[in-house]
Amino acid sequence: MKNLSCLIFILLFLLLQEKTAAQSTKIDSLERAVAGNLANDDRKARDLFFLAASFINSNPKKSLDYIDQGLSFEHNIKDKGIVASCYRVKGAILNILARFPEAITALNTALINDRATGNVYGVAGDLSNMATIYIYQSNFPQALNYYQQATKIMERIPESDPNSYKDRKRDEAAIYSNIGLVYIETADYIKAIEHFEKAISLQEKLKNKIATIPSLGNIGNVYGRQKNFRKAILYASKSAKLADSLGDKVSYARETGNLASYYSQMGQYDLALNYGLKAIALNKVLGNTKSIGFNMQNVAEAYAKKGDLEHAKFYGLGSLRIGQDLKMPEIQKNASEGLSQLYEKLKLTDSALFYFKKYAMFKDSIDNSKKRDEIARLGIQYEFDKKEATYQQQQELADEQMKQQRLQLALNAEQLNASLRLRSLQQVQLQNEKLQKKEKEKLLLISINNGKLQSVKVKQLSQEQKLDRLELKQLWLYTILIVVVLCSVLLFVYNKYRIRQLRFKNTLQQQQAEQRNKELSYRSQLSESELKAIRSQMNPHFIFNVLNSIESYIMDNDKRMASRLIQKFASLSRLILENSTKSLVTADREWKALKLYTELEAMRYSHSFSYDFVVDEHIRLEELLLPPMLIQPLIENAILHGLIIDTQPDAHLAVKMVQNKTGLYITVSDNGKGYHPQNKTQPKIGVKEKSIGIQSIRERIEMINLQYEDSKARFDIKIGQGERGTTAMLCLPNYFKVA
Repeated sequence: MKNLSCLIFILLFLLLQEKTAAQSTKIDSLERAVAGNLANDDRKARDLFFLAASFINSNPKKSLDYIDQGLSFEHNIKDKGIVASCYRVKGAILNILARFPEAITALNTALINDRATGNVYGVAGDLSNMATIYIYQSNFPQALNYYQQATKIMERIPESDPNSYKDRKRDEAAIYSNIGLVYIETADYIKAIEHFEKAISLQEKLKNKIATIPSLGNIGNVYGRQKNFRKAILYASKSAKLADSLGDKVSYARETGNLASYYSQMGQYDLALNYGLKAIALNKVLGNTKSIGFNMQNVAEAYAKKGDLEHAKFYGLGSLRIGQDLKMPEIQKNASEGLSQLYEKLKLTDSALFYFKKYAMFKDSIDNSKKRDEIARLGIQYEFDKKEATYQQQQELADEQMKQQRLQLALNAEQLNASLRLRSLQQVQLQNEKLQKKEKEKLLLISINNGKLQSVKVKQLSQEQKLDRLELKQLWLYTILIVVVLCSVLLFVYNKYRIRQLRFKNTLQQQQAEQRNKELSYRSQLSESELKAIRSQMNPHFIFNVLNSIESYIMDNDKRMASRLIQKFASLSRLILENSTKSLVTADREWKALKLYTELEAMRYSHSFSYDFVVDEHIRLEELLLPPMLIQPLIENAILHGLIIDTQPDAHLAVKMVQNKTGLYITVSDNGKGYHPQNKTQPKIGVKEKSIGIQSIRERIEMINLQYEDSKARFDIKIGQGERGTTAMLCLPNYFKVA
């Protein structure tokens, strides 16, 4: 993964010992206040400082101008805390603009002033900002040393400090964010993401949206290092969108560059170029030379993958120059590697070796530095883990107290529910006793009624027996009648069914006969069209001319050329005869026949025209099927009616095959005399007088569309500008070879 910026959380706004209402003042009010204050005093310096802080992410150059205005009268400023804050912000701005030596100088000045005034928050901010600069320069021991000093200072600040709860939580979020960066360097990506997510959670609770931007970008960076580019793009896009909405132009430009790198490594080079060039333009406006170096390397890589080696070389050399100017080993290493691969493709082995040696030198330097830094990383990681354990213990204690409270509430609720259930059970028992009493009364009444009904049933039994005998006789009569009627109905239905079946068979036979007639007609027309194409392709005039050319080479004692002509002519004849026996052939055989035919025509006309055959890179010819002898007439027309009639030095024939979801597109283009179907006064120059095979092609396209209902085959001819050049296009459905 190349050149992905880790967004370092900078303790930037730990600026003054006292919080001032000017921090929330609108920018326009601050600008009016500065313009109206003619005295170079503490108030004006403070207003200029907050103006600079407001523009640090949206316009670093403008921010630097405001800070320089404030520092221009630093000797008149009585509160040295303001001076220290101005130098701290200046160091952060210069870091963004990749002016690292100047940034270190400014931060050292801020550190001296903060120590002199006892501003512990300022000292922590100065050290943390310097740590970010050393990380960008790959000087991890120095970066970790400064960050460790800043962390220890933050730990020594007592709980009773007058700073608010928000300040504490902000510092906690900063610690989580920086611990995440350490875990990135030690390749513990799971813990890195865990800490960045904790930082985001705290920042969202504090409603500090701008502080969530670097954490989102860092999560994207982790996924990018793990080659999970879809998630990397998701988080980088979130970070860029939030930065754009908040006017953070620096972060927006950085995430745009990161998106370019992700898309490049996914093979989406057009998107990579779009984002990479956009990032370069944004960083040029911001003056962020360091980011431009990374962006140019991403753009160079995308151009190289697309085959545009000149643009790749331009951006690769530009990236290397920036790395050399800024003395950043990471940029120089990546740029040298890209240039080595580029010059290898250009067959410039000396240059490729030169840049490979530079790449190896920077790689060894960085690797050795990383090995030396490993022990330092492990030591600082122990300190971070210890700090993290303290936070986790506090959190676990709070969670345990919350669980005990919830358990007590649940116990009280359970006791209340038990008393309610006991009361409900008593009510149910009382209702059950009442229901049992009512049930006994009902059973007694039912037994009395049953006795009365029994006597009535005995009387009715004799009457029912008599009625049963009569009903049995009637049942037999009705059964016989129903059987007779049912048989009659079944016989009638059966006759109707037989008549319908006979009619259906007759209709079906007629339809099948009509269908067979249509198929025979289609096959006849298709065979006739194919025979026309064969006659057009292997016409006697062409054979005669080829044989004359062979005889000419033999007479001129050019046996090699004559033998070559005979071999190609034999191969072409064999391919045409083999392909003509099938309605569909593999595209590689048909493409080979077309190339042989074109080469024979070029040799026949003494190479008076050039030609090329282009196939889309993702097309597999051996898996596609094409109707044979459908494209050749278009090539023959282009040569005989376009390029040979009106010869010109740059006569050229281009045959191209492109495939998409809708079908297969074959174009035959020439820059000769245009196609004029109505012009019947064209001069005869020894070739056919009318367009060869056009009507046959149209007939075959019509047959294909009739034979395959879902087919959308079509054929078009267009004339170029100035009535010169002709482009014929065939659109065929995608026929794939069955394995």
